[in-house]
Amino acid sequence: MKVKILGYWGGYPAAGGATAGYLVTTAEGQILLDCGSGVMSRFPFESRVESLSGVILSHLHHDHTADLGILQYAAAGAIRNGRMPHRLALYAPAEPADKLKPLVEAHTDIHIINPAQKVWMAGAEIEFVPVQHTIPCYAIKITYHGKVLVYSGDTSYCDSLIELARDADIFLCEATICRGSVHTTGRGHMDAGEAGTIASKAKVKKLVLVHLPGDGNLEQMRYEASQTFGGPVDLPEPSRVYVV
Repeated sequence: MKVKILGYWGGYPAAGGATAGYLVTTAEGQILLDCGSGVMSRFPFESRVESLSGVILSHLHHDHTADLGILQYAAAGAIRNGRMPHRLALYAPAEPADKLKPLVEAHTDIHIINPAQKVWMAGAEIEFVPVQHTIPCYAIKITYHGKVLVYSGDTSYCDSLIELARDADIFLCEATICRGSVHTTGRGHMDAGEAGTIASKAKVKKLVLVHLPGDGNLEQMRYEASQTFGGPVDLPEPSRVYVV
C-alpha cells in the first residue's frame, strides 16, 4: 500500500499547510484517515471522491474533521452527476454526539467505530484501539497483504498503542509537545521522545512524526525521537509517498 500525507499540523496549520489527513492507497481502493483543515485543497491532486472506499475519523476535533463537509459536497456532486454509485462511507466515534450530528448528511453513510469489531475496506483489515485524548479517540491499524500501517490519532503515552503498533512497517505517531512551543497545553498529547519510546517498544520499522506544532523546532523533535528510537525517524514531506 501507499501512504500520502496531505496534512500533518496539529490544532491549526502553519502558513500554506494543512492539519491531519492521510491518504492510503491499495490495489483495491483508497482510505482517507482524518480530513482536517486544508486537506481538501490537496486531495484533488491525489484522487477523486469517487475513488474513496471510505473515510475514517480518529476523533471529532476540528483539526481532524474541518474539511469533511467540503468532501461531502464533492461526494454529493459526484453522486448527482453519476460518477459515484454509492454514498460516502464514514467511520467515526459516537461521541461527542454534538460534534457527530453535523456530519450527518444525505450522501454519507455513517458507521460508528466499535473497537471490538474489525472493518474491511479497500481490501485491507482495519482495527481500532481507544487511546488517551481529551475526547474519545482511536488509533488505527491497517493491514494489507501482510504489511502494516499504524496511525496513533491524538493521544498521551499509553501502553495500548504499543501493542497496536507491534512490528508495524510504518508508524504515524503524534508528537505535539515541543520545548519552547506555545502551541498546545499538552493535555492528551505526546512529545517526540515519547513517540520514539513507543516506536522502540513496539519495534516498528519506520517512525513518522505527525500532528506537529506550527511553532516547534521540528529538527530538534526529530533528534529527540531518535534518542529513544533506533530506527529511521521522518518528518512529513507533502511531496513524498511512502510505499509499504
